[in-house]
Amino acid sequence: MGPIRLVGLAMGSGVAFGLAVVSATVLGVDLLRAGAPSPAPQLGAPLYLLFFGTMAGLVLAGVVAWRLLEPILSIYRRGGLSIVSGLATVLAMLICIPVHQVAGRAGLVGLGVLAALASLLLARRARTGEAG
Repeated sequence: MGPIRLVGLAMGSGVAFGLAVVSATVLGVDLLRAGAPSPAPQLGAPLYLLFFGTMAGLVLAGVVAWRLLEPILSIYRRGGLSIVSGLATVLAMLICIPVHQVAGRAGLVGLGVLAALASLLLARRARTGEAG
């Protein structure tokens, strides 16, 4: 497998994994919020879950990409591509907003499951060098 294909698969897997984590985070925040929306922002558990869950999604996207980019010997390149994977998760996680508005909690669950499956499939292809 060529290095460009490996980079694409590894970064795609990382971003998809980060999206799955963020989807689960948004679902958790939605479950923790009170039934009736209030004009004042809710502090406490929902805020902390949203903050730390989002950060975890970004970091884990980079970690997944780092692990899958193991055949690349340059730590500088591996690190840079891993950081880009984490930052690209910010763009991918924006899809949670319309999914939640249109399909609610079921949509977030579906999005999270699809993202996790995509991550696993891409990781498998990156590890085995499978052509696709």
